[in-house]
Amino acid sequence: MKKEIGEWLVAILIAVVLIVLIRSFLFVSYTVDGLSMDPTFEDEDRVVVNKLMDNFREYETGDVVVFNSEAGPAYVKRIIGTPGDTVTMEDKQIYVNDEPLEEDYVVHRTDSYMDNFTLQDLGVEGETIPEGQYLVLGDNRPLSRDSRDFGTVDESQIIGEVQLRFWPFNRIAVNFD
Repeated sequence: MKKEIGEWLVAILIAVVLIVLIRSFLFVSYTVDGLSMDPTFEDEDRVVVNKLMDNFREYETGDVVVFNSEAGPAYVKRIIGTPGDTVTMEDKQIYVNDEPLEEDYVVHRTDSYMDNFTLQDLGVEGETIPEGQYLVLGDNRPLSRDSRDFGTVDESQIIGEVQLRFWPFNRIAVNFD
């Protein structure tokens, strides 16, 4: 009986260690709070974030990331500009390096949000996004608190890229580019 209890305790300990390692270094789940990423994500959607990705490749325009915010809980936003890019918005159209950005995921286009901006309007010194910085925007531009409010996001604040929506079950999805 003691041997069986010992085997169970070892199995439970191994499982706990594996869970801690996976959550610390590989993947973590987050709950989307609010409608700033609608229609890509809705309030209370649950997502899995890949924390390991940034060790193998750079974040790119279109990646959906979770990052720590100085204003409170973590945010889920889409990367619009990467280091070295020029980004402007004119008449609700984003231009990255003077090319219009195709944004099929933006369906809310009203007059109630900041219509035009340059990097300088967002607090960036110079003509391009500095090394280690990213410009992020929500897909639901009228409701989103994003780089238009707090400037660029430092790479050290990024937790990882959203890889999977697993809740609600009827909206399970991958690849949000």
